[in-house]
Formats: sequence, structure tokens, C-alpha cells
Amino acid sequence: MKLAFRLAALPCALACAWTAQAQTADELPAVVVSATRTATPLPWQPVSVDQISREALTAQQAHSVGEALKALPNVNFGGGPRAAGQIPTLRGYSGKQITVLVDGARANDANSLVTPVNLDPYQLQNIEVVRGPTSALYGSGGLGGVISFNTVSARDLLAPGQSVGADVKLGYASADRSGHYNARVYGQHGTIDLLASLGYADWDRIRQGGGSLLKPNDGHAANAMLKLGIQPDARQRVQLSYMQYDETNLRPNNPQTDSALGPASAIPVQTNHTRQDQAIVKYSALGDDGLNATEVTLYRTHLQRSNDRNPAFPTLPATWSDTTTTGLSTKDTRHFATGSVEHRLSYGLDYFEDHQSAASAGAPNPVLPDGRQKVYGAFMQDEVRLSPSWSLIPSLRADRYQTSVSGGKQDSRDSHVSPKLTLNWQARPDTLLYTSYGEAYRAPSLTEMYTNLSGRNYLFNFAPNTGLRPETDRTLEVGVNHQARGLFAANDRLTVKAALFRSRVEDLISSTVIGSYVRVAPFTGVGLIQQSQNIADASRRGAELEAQYQLGGSQLSLAYSRLRVEDRNTGAQLFAPPDKLILSLAQVLPAGLSGHWRSQWVAAQDDDSTVARRTAGYTVSDVGLNWAVPGYKGVNVLFAVNNLFDKRYVSYQSSNVYARVLETGRNFKLSLSAAL
Repeated sequence: MKLAFRLAALPCALACAWTAQAQTADELPAVVVSATRTATPLPWQPVSVDQISREALTAQQAHSVGEALKALPNVNFGGGPRAAGQIPTLRGYSGKQITVLVDGARANDANSLVTPVNLDPYQLQNIEVVRGPTSALYGSGGLGGVISFNTVSARDLLAPGQSVGADVKLGYASADRSGHYNARVYGQHGTIDLLASLGYADWDRIRQGGGSLLKPNDGHAANAMLKLGIQPDARQRVQLSYMQYDETNLRPNNPQTDSALGPASAIPVQTNHTRQDQAIVKYSALGDDGLNATEVTLYRTHLQRSNDRNPAFPTLPATWSDTTTTGLSTKDTRHFATGSVEHRLSYGLDYFEDHQSAASAGAPNPVLPDGRQKVYGAFMQDEVRLSPSWSLIPSLRADRYQTSVSGGKQDSRDSHVSPKLTLNWQARPDTLLYTSYGEAYRAPSLTEMYTNLSGRNYLFNFAPNTGLRPETDRTLEVGVNHQARGLFAANDRLTVKAALFRSRVEDLISSTVIGSYVRVAPFTGVGLIQQSQNIADASRRGAELEAQYQLGGSQLSLAYSRLRVEDRNTGAQLFAPPDKLILSLAQVLPAGLSGHWRSQWVAAQDDDSTVARRTAGYTVSDVGLNWAVPGYKGVNVLFAVNNLFDKRYVSYQSSNVYARVLETGRNFKLSLSAAL
């Protein structure tokens, strides 16, 4: 167990040594890997990045990852209160415009209306969120950034000297009358550690702000995770993991809609099924010097969605879709010096292939065409320490991608080179200033290029666009990270992070209305014909600010974000989440108690040129209390109230503009956890 504990602390120790930042003897900073693909302490990352720890997820009583992340600056989860409909957005980019990783494996999905994230927060060790262009490291899809989910392992849960452990958690939420049940057992023997985790949840209609009910929403989900670690020596580790998620839910096919608000109350409601299986094999090794590192990840993710036939809509068949992602990622990091200049050089190869298939009543589904997309990439990054105060990080990646449709001759091939350059200045021991220029791109998806649905008996029609071009983002960003101690008291601490960015986007891919038609049964009214098109020239500008002040057991946090997106040729205001301000207060209390308060102010979005997307401003407050029961080590009772004042509001979102779904109202949460 001592070996595992030393290895768990080693990345942080190495990262702290590399950045040469002084830390107190009893404190080590959080280490983030996803921002540079190398371990670097969070306060000294030259990029806009956040990490949410396992302890923070527990304190928030987050039942979905959307709940945990939407309070971060320029991070949003639109799509309504159903977890299945919550789509992540980073700096206004969403879907395939951002990279979603689970333990380094891509979580890709063909469906843009259903969340690509099927994870129970109980399975997570932490979540890392990187905002800004990341294609220089990750390739296609890095326009908005990266959300990296890192699952928990046995060595994360075992205390020093402990060889076996277990814990359970029971939770309840009043808004959807949901129950949440989790258990896991973990242990280590010699060079092997093992964790097994199980979870189950059930829910029904959702109480919205003001007391209205969103229904139907009757469902349940089960999840499981098995993770095996083999550590033959102090420098090598092999990790094998398997995760499964299985959900059944009676709801509209599009979970972002309210069946009571659709055209003539005729939005299809069917029993929907989601099944995701993910297998990951990861090998990591440190060099003889304890610094050079090698990592190889092989993964396969299989995501299947289907729905049963609804007797109320006899003309609508049962459908299913299937996305299988197979990938391989290799990375090597070398430390060396050229004279007085130190280098941390990282390089590697990435490959992934998405195989998409779908059917409707046994025939090919025109909305989700069958096909494949293959992406090959090679990258190199050098973190160059020019002097104790100055460092330079050049990055370069070359990608080759191919998109093809099954059974046809349509084929799209192209390549792209994505550079990024970051200059850091350690102005003072407690202050880092940086400026960066980065390019990011995204290859058009199969669905955007080849979807083809026409007919008056459909809710919407979609036209293909085989000439769709990849979108490219070029971003200039300046930022500052500052930490100060002893401002007003000997043991206080202030942390401030701020960033300003401006982007030019070529060929931004946007869903555009190109016509309309008169519907026939089973639907009524006017339907729209939509097509994915390129916006030739768009500009983006925004700001992010985070500040945290801590004194003893008191902590005050503030976060603010702003974004504006404009079509430079027409002046139209494009999709851009509204200004957001979050204020949080956490306080340690006597007798094992701790409490928190969080208020979120969201401005009105009243300048979007798509008028149907506009939303009113709102304020939502949450409060919580955690009790570590004295005399019962590992036993915790958590009570929280989300949307304390039962605010009735709608979140701004890019899709579903014709059925504005109200968010969850006042929600009482109670959970009990115990370590056995």
C-alpha cells in the first residue's frame, strides 16, 4: 500500500518540481493533465482550466455531471432538466465541437440532442475542464476545449496502510422523486489493486419552477465499473477498466422537449433505451530518471440508443442507432536541457474511428446515415523554460481524416495542421501571466453532411450538404493566475484567475432553416427544412474570471463569464450563452458540520438574432449542509436544497427553440454515505 501511495503522489511532486513553485509543507496543489497532456499544478496552468474533485462532487450532491459543471465560467448545460437532454457547452461550442474524454478515451456520439456523457458522479475521481482551442493536442473537435472525466480507482480510496475497503451511498431528490443507490468495494494485495462499483437510480416526472410538472419522465438506470491495476514496480502500471451504463426511460424521443408544448401537443413519446459499454487498457511508465514518461491507451466504446414503438403514433416506427468508437493513443515525454534552457518535450500519435449505424423499422435511418469517420494524428509539444521567469510552449499537430457513407461512393478526405504557441512570464513568485495563440478545427460529421429526411408526415425535414467544409477557430488569449497569502491574516489565501480571448472562425458549421412545408398527420402546422451550412467568417470574444478567498474554515468564491459571437458578413448575433455570475460561500461549523451557499445570476439573452432562442435573466440559489457524524468515522449525512426560491426559468440553448422547457424547481436532496 505504501508503494501505491508514493506513486499516487509522484505526478504532483514531479509537476511541482518542474514549475519550481514553493508550497507549504502540508499542502500540495491539484495537478491537471488534460490542459497540456503533462502533469502541471493547477495554479500555474497557462490556460483557462478548472478541476472538480471527488470531494466537491460529494458536497454538491450532484446526481449528473451537468449539475456539477454548469457553475463554471463559460460552461453551460442546456437542454432542459432531463439528464438525457443536457448538452455540454464550452465557450459557446457544443456537441462535436468539444472533446469529451473518459480516462483518456473519446466519448463520441452521433446524436446531437442527447447527452454524450453517461456517467454517475459516484464513479469519478475528478473532472477537468479546459476552455479554449485544444486541437494542437487532441485534434478534431477541440474548438471549445476538453472535458476530461477521470474515474476513481482503488488506490484513490485506500488510506495509507489500508488493504481493503468498501462504502455505500443512498440518496433521494424530491423534484423527480428519484432514488440513488451506490456501493463499491476495493482493495490491494501486493502489486494488484481492484475496484468494483455498482449503481442504480430511478425517477419519474420532474417538478419545475412554480410547481408545473414535466412528464412523462419515468425511468431507471444501472451502472457498473470494474477497474484492475497491476503495478509490477515503482515505475510501471497497467490499468484495465470496464464500464457499463444501461437506461430505460419513457419520455419524448428528443429529451429536450416538453410533449405538452409541441405542435398540436404531438411530440412523440416512446420508451427509450440507452446502453453504453466502454473498455480501456492503459499502460504508463516513468523513465529511469523518474521524469520521462510513456503512456499508451487502447479503448473501445459502444453506444446504442433505441426506442419502442408508440401505439399513439402508428406511422412512426421503432428506431435504433449505434456508435462504436475504437481508438489508440500513445504519448511520450522527455526531459532534457540545451545549455541553460530546460525542455519538457511531449510527442505522440492518436487514432480513432467512429462507426455509425442506424435503422428505422428495419430500413436505413435517413437522419443518422450509416458510415465511418477515421482520424489519424501526430502531435509534438515542447515546454521550454528559457529562464526562471520565462517559458515558451510551442505545439503542433497534423491530422488526416476520412468520412464515408456506407453503400455509396460519397467520400470526404482532408488534412489539417493545428499550431499553438504560449508565452509565460512568472512576473512574481505568486503571479503568472500568459498569452497564447492557437488554432483548432473540426471535421464535419456524418450526420451534418449526409442526413436526408423529407416528407410532410415528419416533424422536421433535413437536407444533406456533402460540400460542407471543416470549421477552423483561431484564438488569441491573454490571462493571469495569481496566488497571495497573508493578505488580512497570517493563514488566509487569495487565488485569482482571469482570461480574455478573441477568435476568428472560418466556415463555422451552423444548422440553418432553408425552407418550410405544411405537415400532414400525425402532425399539424408548419414544419421547417434544416441544413448544416458554413458561416464563412465569424468572430468570438469573451472573458472569464475566477476568484477564491479562504481564511481558516471559511471560503468565498466568485466566477464570471461573458461571450459574444457575430457573423462578420451579416452582423447577425449567433449562439452565445449569456453573461453569468456565480457567488459561493462555504463554512466549516462545529460538531462535524459544514455548510455552503451558492447563487447564480444569469443575464437575459436578448440580442441573439435567432429570436426564438432568446431567454430572460434569472437568479437561482442553492444551499447545503454536510454532517460528518462524530464517533462514526466515514459516516456522512448531506442535506441540500437546489433552486431554493423555486425560480421559474428557461436555460439558453442552441436547439429545441420551439419548446422551451422549464428547468427544475425547488429540489430537496438528502443522502447518507458510509465507509465500511
